[in-house]
Amino acid sequence: MREESLSPKEKEIQFFKMIVAEYLKYGSVDEVFRQHEYSIPISYMGFHRVLDKWGIMKAAGPNSKLSEVACFLTTLSQEKIPLEKLYRHMPPSFQVSMSTLHRVLHCIKEEFTRRVGTALMITTGENQDQVLVGNDVSMPRLELGKAFGSLSLPMGYSKAGESSFDSILRVLQQEVFTLHTVEEQMPEIIQKDPKAFMDISLLDVKVAVYHLPLPVGILGEGSFSSFKLENLRFAPVAELIEKSQSQNLRAGMVEIFKGYQRYLKLGKAALPFSEISLLNQELGRVALELLEPSK
Repeated sequence: MREESLSPKEKEIQFFKMIVAEYLKYGSVDEVFRQHEYSIPISYMGFHRVLDKWGIMKAAGPNSKLSEVACFLTTLSQEKIPLEKLYRHMPPSFQVSMSTLHRVLHCIKEEFTRRVGTALMITTGENQDQVLVGNDVSMPRLELGKAFGSLSLPMGYSKAGESSFDSILRVLQQEVFTLHTVEEQMPEIIQKDPKAFMDISLLDVKVAVYHLPLPVGILGEGSFSSFKLENLRFAPVAELIEKSQSQNLRAGMVEIFKGYQRYLKLGKAALPFSEISLLNQELGRVALELLEPSK
């Protein structure tokens, strides 16, 4: 339908869909206004009212991305060089502050988590051995050679004390069903009162991991969409683990995949269980050295 043939009400709805999509793309109202050079014809409060009307679970946690911090600290643990020296090599697009990195490392050293997150093991009703993964394209390539597009589960920050339903819905809106969310056609697939089968300490975040089996009927071509994960597809969990050394996996993924296999084997009787990511284990061993200023 051509824009000039739309009624004023239809034009308004199209505009609202556009700003909802921009919010899901950029992650905050402030960033949407910045990207559009503050020329969007809607007030700040009006923008928030549209998000509320669309049922958008607004972003939780800091503005810096979990993937940015994880990528930086993974490089730090591998290179074994002072934090300040590595930080000086970061591109201008790297938005994480030095104080944030120091705070995260301190939390890892003390085995303390101060934030919460949610990760989803999404499977089909027919095959629980394959899980939905995508390539994380939400952050730019870092100059020290960390590969772009790390393989990842849908995951993100959550709000402390919120319901598991809301935490899962936020991840689905941002990383699995973004276009459905914009069109107000989000599938109703979250089970009543979902329970995490495991949690994992990743950086300074305790990530709750949920198994979410999807009905076969919604798995047609183009079912999944996201501005943060591209090439969303189902992959065998055993193969992801087997090829983990040759693939570019986001930090914590192998531990979650192995935890999922344990969950399938043991059933609900042994749930939930906790893990510490390999990244945290490595950073915990060398945290004092990494925090030393460069000479």
